[in-house]
Amino acid sequence: MMEKHQHYFNFLDALKEKGCPVCFLMAKSVHKMMDDFLYEQVNDSRIRQELHASMGFCNIHVWQLQKFGDPLGMRIIYEDLLNILEKKAKDSRELVEKHFLKPDNYQVSKAICPICKHSKKVEKMYISSFIEYFNDAEFNSNFKLSFGLCLNHLVKGLNDCHDKKVIAELKEIELQKWESLRQELNEFKRKSDYRFANEGFGAEGDAWIRAIEKMTGKEGVS
Repeated sequence: MMEKHQHYFNFLDALKEKGCPVCFLMAKSVHKMMDDFLYEQVNDSRIRQELHASMGFCNIHVWQLQKFGDPLGMRIIYEDLLNILEKKAKDSRELVEKHFLKPDNYQVSKAICPICKHSKKVEKMYISSFIEYFNDAEFNSNFKLSFGLCLNHLVKGLNDCHDKKVIAELKEIELQKWESLRQELNEFKRKSDYRFANEGFGAEGDAWIRAIEKMTGKEGVS
């Protein structure tokens, strides 16, 4: 009997939610990281060093942080980063003037956003867990009833899996889910015709939104 860790139960809960369970777990973990950062770690020296290296957060994550509504914490971070940016700009100007270099190869940083780094780590962990738990009867039956994986996480799961039976079954489950979703999209199209408008939409009413997530993943998950 496989020992069931917390990740297993996290997955079972995620399978009951709307959308890709890996995306859901990533978003949940990132939200907690952001919350911890803003309320406990703004002045953490290790994290500040990471932010100096990456020159802040990526576009997606910084605007997610902004929605937490902590202007004081964000002020501390971005005042610090602007000071560093100003110094970098002055140093670059001096280098150009001294060595007659063309200023067409400036770049701010190659380092990854700390939240992106955390997100990728969590993604890898949960994809590995998904493959590990796939043959568990309870997990498998819950997965079959769920939204399934988004295309991105399906591909990553298949690439990381070395069990041919798991690969074949996972493909078959997802093909069935794609076909079901395609049928719902066709029904949505039919009911959008004025001749059938009086029927009203059922479960297929948000099929187009689910199709977007199936193909691209949950909004804001990178």
